Amino acid sequence: MKTIAVLRSNPKDAALSRLVKSLSKEGRVTCFVWDRQGDFQPMETNDRVRYIKCAIRAGFYDLATLFKMVGFQCWLFFKLMITDCDIIHAIDLDTGLPGRVAALLKRKKFVYHCLDPYYAALPKNWPRLLGSFARWLENWIISTADLFIITDLLRMEQHQGAKPKRVVEVANVPLIPQITPAPSPPDVFTVGYLGSLIEGRNLITAIEACGEMEKQGVRLIIGSFGPLESEVKVIAGKWANVSFRKWMPSYEKMLEEESHFDLFFHITDPANESQKWVSPNKLFESMAFGKPIIVGRDTLAARRVEVFGNGVAVTYGSKKELQDAILQFKGNPDLSRKMGEKGRAEFQLNWLPEIMERRLLDAYNLIE
Repeated sequence: MKTIAVLRSNPKDAALSRLVKSLSKEGRVTCFVWDRQGDFQPMETNDRVRYIKCAIRAGFYDLATLFKMVGFQCWLFFKLMITDCDIIHAIDLDTGLPGRVAALLKRKKFVYHCLDPYYAALPKNWPRLLGSFARWLENWIISTADLFIITDLLRMEQHQGAKPKRVVEVANVPLIPQITPAPSPPDVFTVGYLGSLIEGRNLITAIEACGEMEKQGVRLIIGSFGPLESEVKVIAGKWANVSFRKWMPSYEKMLEEESHFDLFFHITDPANESQKWVSPNKLFESMAFGKPIIVGRDTLAARRVEVFGNGVAVTYGSKKELQDAILQFKGNPDLSRKMGEKGRAEFQLNWLPEIMERRLLDAYNLIE
């Protein structure tokens, strides 16, 4: 039985739990994670999976965190050098560098899994030279890895210059165990977003847009974790029809909450490269539940929605466009139902988690 070391600096997202659940069907998995806020609770647990936590406390996207990141990487490199494993699977550049070096020194197979290119996610006020170096470094890691995993092949444009030996597309699709979509009360139309609370997601605009629509029977559920968590919570608290939800360590509970949504949204900033190219799991969650979604115009998500026919795109930052779109779906249940059905049909045909898992495991078998 193969042994796999999975590396993640931001382990609270659902991508890690889905990956670990799939890989544990083929071998034993040790997850090395950065518990930067001291509240990480694994979403996926079974007798083939264990978690080793780095306890260095840190925030997100500031210079203090950058220095602490170096400490985490040193910790990670040391742990990898004394851990027996067959394959090192690094997620994003912050674990990719120590993982790649450890794999070379130990002569182990190396898998690089990019959820979001690092250079594009760096704060705009950081030196451009740092972003250029991060891009060069990530391209080197992609080109030397035994396997490169990307969430959407359309995102290869972000990796110009990289020459992967082998690449496989594994989208961020949800595992939905025994959850039946539940409608909202008849007098309430629920809009929802439970995801990363970061810049470039139109979060404050969405809160204000929905908050102003209380008399029209609209409510908003928003939450999870990220650098904007405190700000989002405070602003959400100003509106009676807006509810904030903390991060849920149980992915199933989060999905159960989402099953009550009448409408999803994931509106990203096309002027922000890291957000323009996001392949959102919210899109696939809405499809799995047969619900429509509002996305940001001129983004990767908008390209997908245009093809799938399961939602509409609005201009990032436009409160009026967002309110008009919400009222369009609220006032036309047939439109919501038809778009939701289109999304669900596409999900069942091409994006089931079983399809993604088979791609992943087949690719793993090719590098052994």
